[in-house]
Amino acid sequence: MKINYINNSREQSWASYKKYLEPILDKTLTLTDTDKNVEVSVVLVHDEDIHVMNRDFRDIDRPTDVLSFEDHSVEDGVHMLGDIVISVDAIRRQAEDYGHSLKREFCFLVTHGYLHLLGYDHMTPEDEAEMFGLQERILDEIARKSR
Repeated sequence: MKINYINNSREQSWASYKKYLEPILDKTLTLTDTDKNVEVSVVLVHDEDIHVMNRDFRDIDRPTDVLSFEDHSVEDGVHMLGDIVISVDAIRRQAEDYGHSLKREFCFLVTHGYLHLLGYDHMTPEDEAEMFGLQERILDEIARKSR
């Protein structure tokens, strides 16, 4: 398992959050019965940057919280899952809106992105129930919801 953590937000406060990436990916791969010989990138940006990506790649002209770009190539036997891009502004906004800690919202968006890279989606009620159920199982021990 290799995780590239790229903090393009230029905010040093996010450096300490790197420690959550591996436990989340490990549990995600275990629960989805996926081979752990993978590589993924997690990139932190601001709303302005994710807005441009959302517009250019999805034709949606507004910022979003997380984008997942699947790769699925294989290099030297390593399955390249792809890239996850997360807005630090959305982490802050959504943590406040949902009454979560920054850690919980960061971990939630990372988990959400990992699952999208593995082919999970939430376009139908059934798919949403499956994906969100997996998210809760993954996050239960790592970043439980505030009660």
